[in-house]
Parts: sequence; C-alpha cells; structure tokens
Amino acid sequence: MRYPLTMRRARFYLTLLALTLLPQVLAAGDLVRFLNARGVTWLSFSVPGLLVLLNAPMALEVLRRKQKARLPRAFAAAVQMPWTAWWLGSVFYAILLFFWGLGAGVAHLFGAAPVLPLWLALAPFALSLYGTLFGARVLRRERVEVPVAGLPPGWHGARIVQLSDLHAGRHVTAQRLRRIARRAARLKPDVLVVTGDIVHNSPAFARQAAEAIASVPTARGTFAILGNHDFWAGADAVDRELTRAGVEVLRNRGLALRRGGDEIWLCGVDDPWSGRCDLKAALRGRPEGAATVLLSHQPNTWPLAQKAGVHLQLSGHTHGGQVAMLWLHRSLSLARLITPFVAGLYRAGTSFLYVNRGAGSVMPVFRIGARPEVTELTLVPAEVPAPAVAPA
Repeated sequence: MRYPLTMRRARFYLTLLALTLLPQVLAAGDLVRFLNARGVTWLSFSVPGLLVLLNAPMALEVLRRKQKARLPRAFAAAVQMPWTAWWLGSVFYAILLFFWGLGAGVAHLFGAAPVLPLWLALAPFALSLYGTLFGARVLRRERVEVPVAGLPPGWHGARIVQLSDLHAGRHVTAQRLRRIARRAARLKPDVLVVTGDIVHNSPAFARQAAEAIASVPTARGTFAILGNHDFWAGADAVDRELTRAGVEVLRNRGLALRRGGDEIWLCGVDDPWSGRCDLKAALRGRPEGAATVLLSHQPNTWPLAQKAGVHLQLSGHTHGGQVAMLWLHRSLSLARLITPFVAGLYRAGTSFLYVNRGAGSVMPVFRIGARPEVTELTLVPAEVPAPAVAPA
C-alpha cells in the first residue's frame, strides 16, 4: 500500500510544481523582452535554459519519492536556494503585476499611461532573495521572563531554553543542526526542551537531529516531544534515536524536576493530530499545587491546559507563519489562518503560553518577518498583589 500512496503524493507535488511554472514563465518572458529591448539578445537566449536548469532538479527531488531518481544532497541543497529565490520572486512578481494592472487600468481612464519602474519590478526578487538567504537561516535569540504562580525558590531565575521545529532533512542539514545547537549551548540552559517536528518527512534524519540536540550541555536535562511531522515520518523511530542519544522523550507523561531542593512538574503530550494526545496522563502523579510546565507541539491545546492548572505551555508548529509582519502585530501572519496563537508570549490569568517560531523551515525554505529562533525563558515568581487595607 505504501507504493501507491507515494505515487499519489509524487503526482500531487509534480502537479503543484507544474502550476508554479506559470508565474515563472511570465517573469522569464518579461525578462527576455527587457533584454531584447536593450540589445542583449544573446543573453535573452539563455533565459529558457536557466528556467529548465532551476526546475529540473526540483522535479527530480519529487520523483525521488517514487525511488526513480536521486540527487546528491549537496547538489540538491545548492539548487534549492536559487530555485526558491527565483520561484517565490516570480510569484510575488505575478501578484505585483496583477495589482499594477488594476491601478494602470484606473489611471488609463484619466488619460495616464504609467510604466512599471525597473526598481519596482526587481523588488519581488530582492524580497525573495532576502527571505531565502537571511530570513530563513539566521537565528534570532529571544529572551522572555515568565512569572510563574507558585514557583518554588529553588527555581527562581531558572533558564529553560526552547528549540522547536528543526525539520531535519535534506534542506536542514547536519551542519545547520550543529549551528543551532551551538547557539542554544551559549545560553547555558538549566533545561533544554525541543517542542516537536524533530524531522521533516523521514526518520533517516532523526539520528543527526538527536545528536545535535544531545550535544547541548544542561544542568537539569534535555527533553523533547513529537510533532505532526515526526508522526508522519515514524514516531517510534524518531523516539528511539532521541532516547539513544540521551534525550528524554515525554509522550503523555511527566516528571518532577529538582533544582535547589525544590521541584516543578515538567510534562509533554503527543501531537493532537496523531490522535494520541492525553493531557490527563501527562499530569498524572503531579504533586498538589506544583508549578507545571507543559510541552505541546500545537498551541491550540492551551485552553485545555489552562483548565488543568498548567502554568506555562511551550509550543511550536506555526513557524510564525514564515511570512508575517510580526513587528507591526503578531496577528499579521499566515499562521493566523490555523490558530489564534501565532508567536510569542500569551497570558490568560495565571497561565502562560509561549509559541516558538521554530529553528528550521519547510519548503519553501523562506521567511520574511518571522525569523527562526532559539528562546531563553527565565522563570520568575509571579507577584502576589498586596492585600487591600481597610480605611480607618
């Protein structure tokens, strides 16, 4: 049954790739006309060849799912970046032309004939190049203080470093995983947590992800949960590699972590899309009144966590939308289509949720306004309001 499923998936991706050729052909056609108008016809002849050169390897990558073609990883990674920049730039260019055409049509009614400036025509490709080379690859360190109700003195000032959505695979390489791990190690965490999507679509990459995670020294341990991609790839295989490397995988269970003679309850649940998420099991054995930290890949479990008395939930999954304007408002993100909890810190009463934008990316490997992150969360005691003094 696996082969027909793989064939259907490959056909779907090939169809999607064929549809994306439309804006590429549009952009390539305009480029040819631009070059011909300036007398560099010899250069315009190379444009169709470059179009084929960029798209053929991506088609082979899809065919690889049917085991009929296989590209060297280094070559696939080298082609993926320029293809993404060109492909997304073409899509943005087509959108720009659509709105420019509407504006030009209105201007024509008033006797004007505006011409698209060259800088504006190049802007979509510059934006795409930025998102591919920098936006998707340069980690941002986020520092957050979380006031936890009932936090015992031994945990005051403790640092939890969170990674999420590594998506280890052909486009998030072992070298990049090691760079992410080194960045996390510089924060000297008391506890390191990884909130799911360890691999992208194959358990073959679980070992290199597990080794990178385990290389980060911690004072109180390293813990992980599994995300939807881990279940699609093979949850048990990913779990085994993490456990073999010394990473403790919390699958619907919890444990007491001790620091300075005091304990908090750290627990994790399986991804809800797996159908195996069990918050009650994760909280079973929790001491009465214990400060509780929950690892849940998807942030939409937070309302249930609030009712269960969870003080802090750490999640990922959204990637911040990958395309967003979080600096204006975090709701201005594509992730808003799937969840109200896009990125950053949320609060409801004494319960907090932090949504990590992830350290990796999925295809297309591209981000604008939602940089990948490594997060340092410092636990501080919640301020207890002073009792009201009755007037004399």
